Parts: sequence; structure tokens; C-alpha cells
Amino acid sequence: MKVNTKGSSEDLISKCSSCEYCIYEDILRPEQRKINVLDLNIPENHVHRITIEQLCGRHYDEVCHMKYAAMRAFCDNRTAIQLGVVKNYVWDLGKKHKKKVDFNLALTNWAKSQELGRGMEESYAKRFDEIWKRGLRAINNIGTTKEKQILTADYIYEIVMAKPQTYENALALLDLLITEHKERDAI
Repeated sequence: MKVNTKGSSEDLISKCSSCEYCIYEDILRPEQRKINVLDLNIPENHVHRITIEQLCGRHYDEVCHMKYAAMRAFCDNRTAIQLGVVKNYVWDLGKKHKKKVDFNLALTNWAKSQELGRGMEESYAKRFDEIWKRGLRAINNIGTTKEKQILTADYIYEIVMAKPQTYENALALLDLLITEHKERDAI
């Protein structure tokens, strides 16, 4: 495991050596990356491993202490998935502008209201919320009903960034899927 002790009295977990970029270095505060967080229990409400892997986007099969720290840092999958979707936005902006884009700057732009082609002011964050809600399903498991997100971070990103007509079609499709889910009495 690689650690960074620059200006810190405790070791900080860093990205895997095989990764060029790690979203967790951008979104975890230094105290959430201290090596001793790995001694903590995973909280009952935490980001699930599947979500952690979606956000990472690389080297799924490698042991990564940063992922273990992230499981102890977040409170819910929705927040984590949106940050992972913004990571994809950072990569796209970097390609578009041919330079590294700051995560926090991209996050600010993500939440900024603007005209995205549907004739109204909206933000990518608002679009994310619309898609997120349509992807939630009530799942009954051994007498307990929980909400589960059926959409992946990459799929949500593709819809959020879609051209207006494609976006509207995606919303209509997701609404039909909700109806069919209810008709099957899937909960």
C-alpha cells in the first residue's frame, strides 16, 4: 500500500500505483483517507461495494485500500453515484479542453442552471435527480422492502448528457419500465 505523509502526522491512503486518476483522492477529505480509518467498522448506512467499483472505473480486480476507506466515508449510494457521474464529466471536459479539469470546478458547473436544449434552465444535477428517481425500485427481500437503484453510474451519465430528444425518450422509457415493474408486482 502506498501512503503519503506530506504535512500529515498520520499516513494518508493514496491511489493504487496502476491508476492514473482516483476520484477518491478528490472527494475524500484527508481525515477520511488516514490509514487508521481501515480499523473502523463499516457503518450500517454506507456505500455498497458495487457502487464503489462503479465509481472507481478501473482495475476492479485489484485490492485497493482507497475503496475500503470510501466504504467508511459516505452516507448513501445516491451521493456517491452522483460524484462518480461527475468524475465522467471531468474526463469529458478534459478531453474537450485538452487539459486536466479540476473536480471542484466541474462539480460547480454540474450544478449550475443553464440551457441544455430543452427550452428551459436546468442543471446536469437536476437531470441526474430525474433519472435517479426513475431508476429506483422497491425490492422485497425476506419480508423487508428496500429501495435499489437499477441503473449504473455510466448509464445515468449517458442519459444526463444526451441530446434533448434522446433525453426525453430515455425519460419516457424509464417511466414505462416503472409501470411494467409495478404490473409485475415486482415488490
